[in-house]
Amino acid sequence: MTTPVLEATGLRKEFPGGRLAVDDVSLTLPPGGSTGIVGESGCGKTTVARMLIGLETPTAGTIRIEGEPLTTDGTTRRGRADRLHRARRIQLVFQDPYASLDPRQTIGAGIDELLRLHEPDRDRRRERAAELLDQVGLDTRMAASRPSALSGGQRQRVAIARALVSRPKVLVLDEAVSALDVSIQAQVLNLLADLRGELGIGYLFVTHDLAVVQQITDELIVMNQGRIVEHGPTDEVLSTPEHAYTRSLLAAVPREGWRPSRCL
Repeated sequence: MTTPVLEATGLRKEFPGGRLAVDDVSLTLPPGGSTGIVGESGCGKTTVARMLIGLETPTAGTIRIEGEPLTTDGTTRRGRADRLHRARRIQLVFQDPYASLDPRQTIGAGIDELLRLHEPDRDRRRERAAELLDQVGLDTRMAASRPSALSGGQRQRVAIARALVSRPKVLVLDEAVSALDVSIQAQVLNLLADLRGELGIGYLFVTHDLAVVQQITDELIVMNQGRIVEHGPTDEVLSTPEHAYTRSLLAAVPREGWRPSRCL
């Protein structure tokens, strides 16, 4: 049996004041898999993503990457070696590509800053930076540009390139295309589909957009009030939802919001 690339069991997150944001959330992502987490704002989906990448510490639960525990019963491994271990296997792509890039740095300098954690040789870093830009469909001459000179779609491609620096097994994409125009969304989703096929990378898509998860995910998790209320193959959940909350989400989607074809 293949070891899941990402596995979370019984995740719980309680914030000061007793606010319970996530309660008993478990998920499994196989190598090269693509899973979506959907739900309205405040349902806990972003908190789950932040726990998986280490920005939040679970109150309880276990997170494993390729079978190795990163957290156990609310205790997160935070030594430098542990952080590098996590960074080499799981990376985050944020919603706002401009806010996630340093406006004072050129694109090349921002990528090189991350590459220095993994590669001491300057010439090899330069080659790898050019390879990453090419991989996400950008002209390598853009390495000399600053984020303000790029379009929103180009900046998100740079954010994806930066996330790929460590050759991770999983990308967590938190509303990663929601800030983009629909036509640019489609281009970025197609890029992600190509990268998945080329690199065998797994995706965890956190979004409110059912049209996006319909296009790019195999499995779908529906969250409400911090808990999973429905989970199954994406097409099955969207075509024959069993939970009333899932049906209410589908009923709220304008017909023109659906796209007929899948990227994957």
